[in-house]
Amino acid sequence: MSFANAYNAKGSVSCGTIISTNKSNPALTKGMMTAYVNGFITGRNYERNSNTGKGIDHGSIFYAVLKYCNENPLDTNVDAAEYIYKKLDKK
Repeated sequence: MSFANAYNAKGSVSCGTIISTNKSNPALTKGMMTAYVNGFITGRNYERNSNTGKGIDHGSIFYAVLKYCNENPLDTNVDAAEYIYKKLDKK
């Protein structure tokens, strides 16, 4: 589920790389992807003056990235972050 965006996303990593790196170095993958998505959520919240994602733990964020990437291996962490943000924003 690729989202059409008119911006340059820094730190983009393919879902294929996330999946394979998680097998060889799960601690690194968890730390990096959790930090990336948390930063994405924080940036969007700042932009929108929102509290989306408040109370969601790091483990849930990471497993949401893995789930998204396993279901969409040709997408990126940016797509996963946008998807997760939109899901959290509906809560």
